[in-house]
Amino acid sequence: MKIYQNLSRFMLVAKIIKGSEKYTMARKNTKAENALIGILIIVGLPIYFVSKFVENVGWEVVILALLAILVAIVLANYSKKQKRLAYLRSKYDDEKIVQLIFKGHIWQGQTSEQLQDSLGSPVDIDYKLLKTKSKNIWKYHHRGANRYGLRVTLENDIVIGWDKKA
Repeated sequence: MKIYQNLSRFMLVAKIIKGSEKYTMARKNTKAENALIGILIIVGLPIYFVSKFVENVGWEVVILALLAILVAIVLANYSKKQKRLAYLRSKYDDEKIVQLIFKGHIWQGQTSEQLQDSLGSPVDIDYKLLKTKSKNIWKYHHRGANRYGLRVTLENDIVIGWDKKA
């Protein structure tokens, strides 16, 4: 019942904003007025409900809930990083390589598997098969029609160079 009273007050305020009440029945709302009413409802109702919720439970509970959510997010990120490090350590024996891959680095002599673990799957790959070798260009960070922020050149699945655009 209380929500209905507050909603009717809100509609009365919207009518007053439009003009005096004797003209409200004679004309239709314009698109701008409908947009304003929609924005007031979309923004106003959540604010109203949050304020009523805070009134009932207090700010302390809301702040504690937000802190709990923040701690959960931080712990989930930490756990995800630790799992990734454990996976990389089990796959590669060299700690130096594990740290380079974990930080997303590229180096000459890096294998295609290490590159994929480091940067993820490429957006696009150009293949060239020659008589004695295969040459691939892995493309990352798509920026437009055939425009990429990073192109890594591999020869026989070994990184031989890269071109990084600023």
